[in-house]
Amino acid sequence: MSTDTKKSSSDNAVVRYLKRKWLAIVLVVLLIVVAIQNGVGDDKATIFLLWTQVTMPTWLLVLIVFVIGGIVGWIFARNRAARRARR
Repeated sequence: MSTDTKKSSSDNAVVRYLKRKWLAIVLVVLLIVVAIQNGVGDDKATIFLLWTQVTMPTWLLVLIVFVIGGIVGWIFARNRAARRARR
């Protein structure tokens, strides 16, 4: 039995998950820190959207941008998986 096989069989599911998703976990933690820091203050962000102007708390803007980015990433991943399945 080689050492590579022994090592991979000794890793549990949590360690394998963390090895694959470490960047996403770091980015979510960073998002939470930024949202909390902006939520403590009473900062407002103004966004110009086509012909109107929207004012909202900065922490809410950070969360909205994060959700939009997550949706776009999910769509791209789904399209990539569909392309691979067609091959």
